[in-house]
Amino acid sequence: MDNTLERVYGELGRYKPVPWEQIPDLGLYMDQVITFITRAYEPLYGESTKGYLSAPMINNYVKNKLIPRPTGKKYSRLQIAMLFMIVALKRVCTMEDIREMLRVEDEADVQRLYTLFCARQEESIRNVLEMHSGLSPALDCAIFSSSYRAGCECMLHSAPEPEAES
Repeated sequence: MDNTLERVYGELGRYKPVPWEQIPDLGLYMDQVITFITRAYEPLYGESTKGYLSAPMINNYVKNKLIPRPTGKKYSRLQIAMLFMIVALKRVCTMEDIREMLRVEDEADVQRLYTLFCARQEESIRNVLEMHSGLSPALDCAIFSSSYRAGCECMLHSAPEPEAES
């Protein structure tokens, strides 16, 4: 493996999702939220993380009801967790799809969803690091990404199965 690929794999291997308990629950201002999330995702997205989350984007997510309104300009653990998931998903999903997939009723649901999301994200990254097909690693990832995206589209947009008659 060449040095560049080793470095990239090292960065990917360094990424660990922020556990629910380590998301501040005292309320962060928008610039603190942006810094917190950007730093957490740097191992995955590197330099492209800069500008990947901005104040206008967060305001848009609030306006479009993807996350609840902040209280007194401070964002709670629930809102920050939702933003973590949105940032990860927005590269491959539309905002409407994200809204559908992240639909939750209360904070307990957000905590459960976020915890499962982080576990699955970690597992997926481990799978990427273990790919050895003979193709270039970037092509492998692109193939998996397009296949998973197609599966996501089918699951989100297929008509529900008609119920069997009794």
